[in-house]
Amino acid sequence: MIERGQRSGSNLNQRVWERLSGRQKPSWYLDPITARQKRETHSHIMRKWAQGMPAERIFKTDLFEEAFGEDSLLDSLFPEAGLVCGMDAAHSASKIALQRHGRKIQALTCDVRDLAVRDSSFDIILSTSTLDHFDRRADFLRALVELARILKPGGLLIITLDNPWNPLYYPLRWLSGGKKAPFPLGYTASARQLEIDLAAVGLQPQKRDWLIHNPRGVSTLLFLALRKALPPRAADAGIRLVLAACEQLSRLPTRALTACFTAVAATKPSSPSSR
Repeated sequence: MIERGQRSGSNLNQRVWERLSGRQKPSWYLDPITARQKRETHSHIMRKWAQGMPAERIFKTDLFEEAFGEDSLLDSLFPEAGLVCGMDAAHSASKIALQRHGRKIQALTCDVRDLAVRDSSFDIILSTSTLDHFDRRADFLRALVELARILKPGGLLIITLDNPWNPLYYPLRWLSGGKKAPFPLGYTASARQLEIDLAAVGLQPQKRDWLIHNPRGVSTLLFLALRKALPPRAADAGIRLVLAACEQLSRLPTRALTACFTAVAATKPSSPSSR
């Protein structure tokens, strides 16, 4: 299933993420309580959308969470799966993810635009805010083609992207080019555009949603300030209160504007022989 060789990819992309993974605290921007909220939110929607789908072979398009954060998904999301595999552009992230979860996952290092994986290998693919770090739409589309290629007929792709409808997205993208930014933001697509692009690569969009309604960037600064100003228990309580208040925004008609991420699920049509 996983090929040993890798076709030529972008060395620049790999260097960016290797540099990030080499930092002492790569995920400093995400408070532990916020990370757990992110994990729970993503786990809930993914289990809901994957219900009734075959889940023997699982693939995830980056291992940053599994390597560095408390928002890891692969270690617990599909415990019944026979193969749980993740990839990352940075070898260091793949290595650290294996050290943390080695008995539960497999890992490889490659470029999502040029996956070292055979066709039709996985039942479920999870792509959590991976494809929104490319500068060019062409790279984004190339990655979609690759994900469609390795998805089995009848399989499910769940993809999340930075939400371009959120008013904070473009200021944050501009700021992400600075030296102190945790990572670069790149091209992203709205839910409707993503559905069009998925259909163009042969997948059938099924569901959409908008996830995580904390004001991105603003909440990071607020939580860092609370951690400095208050004792741990008081800071924890304050952060939980803010997160609970922000999550109420998901109930409003404006949720597509307040969400940090767009989420779309798409399936690959079954081949005639599998019907």
